[in-house]
Amino acid sequence: MEKARLESYLAARLGEPLVIASLAQAFPGLSRETWLVRIRGPGGSAGGERGLVVRVDAPGGPFVPVPLEFEWRVYERLRRTAVPVARPLWFDAAPEVSEGRALFVRELVEGSTLLTGLAEATPAAARRRRAVAFEHAEKLAQVHRVDWHALGFDEFMPNPGSARDAPRRELEHWSTIWYELRGRAFPVVTEALHWFEAHVPPAAPCVCLCKGQNGVGEEIWRDDKIVALCDWELAHLGDPCHDLALSQGMLKLWDREEIIAHYEAQAGFALPHANLSYYIVWNAFMSLLVLHNGLKPFLNRQNLRLPRATLGFGKVKVYEHLLGTILDMDLEEAADYILEGQPNPYHSRKVAGG
Repeated sequence: MEKARLESYLAARLGEPLVIASLAQAFPGLSRETWLVRIRGPGGSAGGERGLVVRVDAPGGPFVPVPLEFEWRVYERLRRTAVPVARPLWFDAAPEVSEGRALFVRELVEGSTLLTGLAEATPAAARRRRAVAFEHAEKLAQVHRVDWHALGFDEFMPNPGSARDAPRRELEHWSTIWYELRGRAFPVVTEALHWFEAHVPPAAPCVCLCKGQNGVGEEIWRDDKIVALCDWELAHLGDPCHDLALSQGMLKLWDREEIIAHYEAQAGFALPHANLSYYIVWNAFMSLLVLHNGLKPFLNRQNLRLPRATLGFGKVKVYEHLLGTILDMDLEEAADYILEGQPNPYHSRKVAGG
């Protein structure tokens, strides 16, 4: 993004003269571009700086087949709750500064997506891993307790109608999207969708606002506490087990059953084990769908970033293989197989306490 144009754009939207003190793109920013901006008044000191985040659709569109405005609307409603999120400022559907690509702006929350030293082989690091895993579970429980109906989330999210219908409605929703966006036949994925249909949970414990994409690298941390939950593009109304199962390594930070028990105490309801297993496997399908969708802008030359091709071809084949392998397994075997292959950047067998 061109600094001078962005400077003029932000000054016009904020209604005040300003200069951009620094501008950096968050890495890797493959699905959507995330720009970290520090601004100050002209001639002002560094102490008067404030931070903004500009979230922009990538050329050709995102990996996740969800409009950017959807994520903006999640932020706008969550800001009325106690859930920690950055304050959203505005959404712009087609501004010139981003060459017509949608963007939204939110305040920058100081912190980091990474927690250094968490994998050290020391008792202190082991205690931190437990505390971090419990902190994440607490924040998910807080999201799941949100009164989504009172806040109007069902005005722009599909409402599954009941806890009994929630798991099947999600399967039907994403199966339909898959058949609409796939570029060619994927017979293994078709078989896998029949496997999911045969194993879909009979009911969710309740219908909650789910984050959809959470865990390692997705939240802003400060002093081992989550100060902002980010990346809401896969948020939906559904089974809370979905979020625990797709927490990107958090269930491996400490004893899994302890983490789940801590979550249940915070949330006020129990999580069926079979539902957790189902969504662990479901993650393989969702990952394949998203990465395959992200390949399309590369093929039509709208976005020639090489990682788009690497993920869209190579990683999709990995997930296709995983789905093909689980077809003859029962639910628990499949979940264990998927979990075994999931890396955890904060854990090794040599680490104390786990």
